[in-house]
Parts: sequence; C-alpha cells; structure tokens
Amino acid sequence: MFSELVVAYLFLGGTGAGACAIMAVAGLLVDGEQLRLCAASRFLDERGQAYGRFFGAGLAAGVAALALGIVCLTADVGRPDRLVLLVVSEPTNYLVLGAWSLAACFGLGVLGVLAWRGVLSVRSVALRGLSALLAAVSFVTMAYTGLLLSSMASMPLWHNLWLPVMFVLSSLSCGIALVLATTLLGRSAPAFARVLRALVRIDGLIIAAEVLVLAAWLVAVCAAAGAGSADGAPTPTDAAALAAVRLLLEGPGALAFWVGLVGVGLVVPLAINAIASFVLKPSRSASMALPRQVAFLVSALGVLIGGACLRATVVSAALVPAAVGLL
Repeated sequence: MFSELVVAYLFLGGTGAGACAIMAVAGLLVDGEQLRLCAASRFLDERGQAYGRFFGAGLAAGVAALALGIVCLTADVGRPDRLVLLVVSEPTNYLVLGAWSLAACFGLGVLGVLAWRGVLSVRSVALRGLSALLAAVSFVTMAYTGLLLSSMASMPLWHNLWLPVMFVLSSLSCGIALVLATTLLGRSAPAFARVLRALVRIDGLIIAAEVLVLAAWLVAVCAAAGAGSADGAPTPTDAAALAAVRLLLEGPGALAFWVGLVGVGLVVPLAINAIASFVLKPSRSASMALPRQVAFLVSALGVLIGGACLRATVVSAALVPAAVGLL
C-alpha cells in the first residue's frame, strides 16, 4: 500500500512545499520600494543580485525536492499517465486536490526561481502576487497528505486530526532547514544573516509545537482506543490502534522513532537553535561566525533526518497491524 518510494515522496513533497512556503512568505515581507527597484533592474544591481541569490537558491532547493518527490511517486505508480489523470480530474477528494496543489506548487516555484534570478522580467506587483499564490498552494501541498492519511478510518493510528497538524509543522520545519542549508552553503548568508537568525528562532518555535502535537496525537489515539465498544470490550480497531502505538514506541521501528525523530530531529535541533540564537551573540568576526553556521547546518540536517523518520515510522507502525490481520 505504501512503499519506500511513497514514504520518500511524503518527505520530499512536504519538505519542498515547506521551503517554497517559507520563501514565498519571505518574498511578501520584502520592502516594497526595494523590491520595485530590484525588479526594475531585473535583479542585476548589487542589492538585486543578493536578493536573487537568496530567493532563487531557496526556491530552487524547494522545487528540486518537489521534483524528486514526483519522481518517487511516479516510480511507485509505474505509469506517469495516472498522475496526469489526477491533475486533469475534478478535485473531488484529497488525492486529486493534492495532485492539483503539487503541480501548481511546482509550476509556481519554477516561475519564482526564474523571476528572482532575472530570467523573466516581472514587476514587483506581479512578483508579490506570485509569492501569495505560491504560499497558498504550498500550504495545501503540505496539508493534503496528512488529511489523506487521517481520512482512512481503517488505519486508527492515522485517523486523527492531530496527524495533519503534525505533518504541516514538520514540513515547515524541514522547509526552513532546507532553506538554511542552501543559504549557508551558498553565497548569500552574510547579506541575510538577520533573516537566517529569525528563521532559526521560528524553527525553534515550530519544533516545540511539534513536540506538543506529537504527544497530543499519541494520547488521542490511545484515548480513542481505550474507549472500547458500547459494552466496554475492546474492538478489533482498538486493538490495532494500541498495537500500532506499541510498534511505534517499542517495536522494530522504535529506534528510528526515539533516536531519529525525537532525539536527532527534535531535541538536538531545539537545543542547538536555542544556544546559537539566544546564548551566542551575533559577531562580525569570522572565527565566531563559522561555529554558528556549522551549528545551524547540524541543526538543519537533524531536522531533515527527523522529518524522514517521522514519515517512515508513522507509515510502518500503522501498516503492520493491518498486515497481520488485527483489523
């Protein structure tokens, strides 16, 4: 039902959409007069080139992640025409809506890269409109996979409203991590140091929210399973839900959950971001700037590992009870 390719798509699609959403919102926050001047010069002046490198690289990374996710999904389906059929169908369910949003996110992301890099000549008003549209479709792309999974009543581990929230938060955090890594490894980090520090602090808040939502999700699944049937006896669905939670916390995938997701993906980045953002003071010294950049890169890598482990463990823990006949 959900192969490794689909799990890879869930991660890459969410990460790519998260990066596009972050860059789109950042584009909406650029000073209007500066954006007008930069767009008029097709981002060829000094300030325009800095904006072009920052937004172009961040959006390109998001679009690349989306493209890889589409490749994984196409390879799993085996027939590309089936994906095309979803795109041209009416949005009657989450799957079709997701195909629409994914195609729109990819297309608008490509246009954004071309616009910010000066390949396309656009006015500042058009660029802001493009950013607003990209932000909207990126959010839909981040949310639809969680909504699709939560709509499956036969999978009690997924059939919960906390799951889409967790997927959106994880996608945003992974998107920020991808933007941070791309910027720090590129040439625009010094010019956008304040923006990067703000992103790190925002990511810290998102990670803290992820911890709370993760706990609320597991508690809600167990509480729903503990309710039992009308006569108080546990139903097969209750048994499957509790078995899925046990597999998640104690089964073969527990190492990926506790170490990969909780440790590497949540605790370590949260600690690094807090220390680097609030303890270490910003400095113009290269000797001090380098440790901060390395810390942010390590944090970004941890977030991406955690995002991948989240999708893998949530999918595997829900499918195993169904496969052994607990449903």
